[in-house]
Amino acid sequence: MRTKKTIFNLISDVIPQLIIAIISFFRVKIFMQFMGTEKLGVYQLYGQILSYLSLAELGLTSAAMFYLYKPISEKNYEKINAILSGVRRAFQYILLVMLIIGTILTFNISFFFKNNEFSNYFLMGTFILAFITNVLGYLVTPYTVMFDSSQEKYKYVLHTQILLIIRHLLSIVLIVIFRSLYAILIVELIFAIFQNVLMRILFKKNYPKVKFSKNRDYCFWNKTKDLIPHKIGLLVSNNIDVIIVSKFLGLTSVVIYNCYYYVINTMSMMINRIGSATLASVGNLIVTDESKSYNVFLEYNSMLFFLATIICIPLALMISPFVSIWYGSEMLVNNLTAILFVFLLFYTIIRIVLNNFVSAAGLFKETLICTFLEIIINLILSLALINYLGIAGLLIGTSLSLIISEFCIKPFVLNKSIFKDKICIYYLDCLKYSLFVILIYILFYLVISNINISNLFYWFLIGILVFIINFVLTFIYYKLINKTAFFNRIGFLKKIKFINKFIG
Repeated sequence: MRTKKTIFNLISDVIPQLIIAIISFFRVKIFMQFMGTEKLGVYQLYGQILSYLSLAELGLTSAAMFYLYKPISEKNYEKINAILSGVRRAFQYILLVMLIIGTILTFNISFFFKNNEFSNYFLMGTFILAFITNVLGYLVTPYTVMFDSSQEKYKYVLHTQILLIIRHLLSIVLIVIFRSLYAILIVELIFAIFQNVLMRILFKKNYPKVKFSKNRDYCFWNKTKDLIPHKIGLLVSNNIDVIIVSKFLGLTSVVIYNCYYYVINTMSMMINRIGSATLASVGNLIVTDESKSYNVFLEYNSMLFFLATIICIPLALMISPFVSIWYGSEMLVNNLTAILFVFLLFYTIIRIVLNNFVSAAGLFKETLICTFLEIIINLILSLALINYLGIAGLLIGTSLSLIISEFCIKPFVLNKSIFKDKICIYYLDCLKYSLFVILIYILFYLVISNINISNLFYWFLIGILVFIINFVLTFIYYKLINKTAFFNRIGFLKKIKFINKFIG
C-alpha cells in the first residue's frame, strides 16, 4: 500500500510539473525578448529573496508531519484534530512575523541590486505584490500537512498544478501584450487566492472527520526548535548564490546564472517530487517495521543513483548547447561551470534518501552539525571565490559544503539511530555508482565534444541518442553489480516481459 500511494503521489505531481517546465522555458525566452534581461533578473531575484521568508515557518511543517504519522496510522482523529489545530494557530503567528519581515524588506529592497537602473518606487511596488503572493501560500499549510502525512498528496496536487499551468500560459499572453512586470505579479496574486479557496474545499471533502477546535496540541514544537538551523542551511544552499551574484556581479549575471540554474532547478523540482511523494511512506515504514529500514535505505539509494546517472550524464553534455540555441551564445558559461551546475542536480537527487530518512525519523537535533557546517563552508567559500572564479566559485562553495556537511555525516547519524548496521555498505555502493558516472561521462564527452550542435532538431536527436545509450549501459552495469531490485517495486515494469526477464 505504501508503494501504491507513493506512485500515485509521484504521477500526479511529476507529469503536471513536466508540462509546467516546458511552458516555463518558453515563458523565460519570451520574457527576455519582450521585457529584457534586467526585468527578468528583478523577477528572478525576488523569488530568491522571498524564499528566505520561509525561515519564519521554522520547519514546523516537517515537525508536524513527524507527529501525525502515528495518529493517522491509528486513525486517532482526536489527536489529529488537536495537532492540526495547533499548527493553524502557530501559522497565524508566523504570518504576523512574515508581514513584519516583508515590510522591512520592502523599504530596503534596492540593497540587493548592483548598478540598479530601476526606481525605488518600481522595486517596492513590484516586491509588495510578489511578497503578498508568497505569504498566501502559507495560509493553507495546515491542510497540505494532513494530505502529505496521509500519503494522499495526489488528492490535491493535481488541482493546484493545473492552476499553475493556466497561470503560466496567461502570464505569457500578458508579457506579449502589456510587457509589464506589474501585470504578471497581479495575475500570480489572483491565482494564489484561487488556490487557497480550492485547498479548503478539497480538505473538507476528503477529511470530514478532521475539525479545527480549541483543543490544540503543540507537541511539534519539540522538534521545531531543532529544525530551525536545518531550514537556514537549506535556504543558504539553495538560494544564496543568486543574491550574491546580483550584489557582486549585477543583474545580467543573474540572468546568465539562471539560464543554467533554471534547467537544473526544473529537473530538481520534478525529482524532489520523489522525495515528497516517498517521505510519508518512509515515516510509515520506520513506525511500523523499522527492521526492514536499512535494506530499503540501500535499495532507495541505488534507485536514486540510477536515476541521477541516466538524467545527469546526458544533461551535462547537452545543457550548454541548449542554452546557446535557446537563449543565445552570450549566455554561455565555460565547461567547468556547466558541469558544476549539473553536479548540484546530481547531488540533489542522491541526497533525497538521506534527507527523507532523517526527516521521517525526526533526527533533526542529531544532524544540527551538518547544517552549521553547510552554512559556514558555503558562505566563506562563495564570498571568497566569486571575485576570482565568478559563478564557478559560487558553485564550488555550494558543492563542497553539501558533500562535507551531509554526505560525510548524515549516514553515520542514521546508522547510530536506526540501522544499527554496517554503514560502510552504503559508502561502498556510492563509490561503485560514482566511478561508473565518471567513466561514462568521459567516454561520452570524447565523442560529443567533436559534434557541432547548431539547432534544436540536432540537439534533440543527439540528446535522445545519448540518453538511450546511457540508459542501456547504466542498466547493464547495475544488473552486473546486482543493484536492480528497486525495479521490482514499479508494478507496471513487471508486466513487461523483456524487462522482467532481466530484473527477475
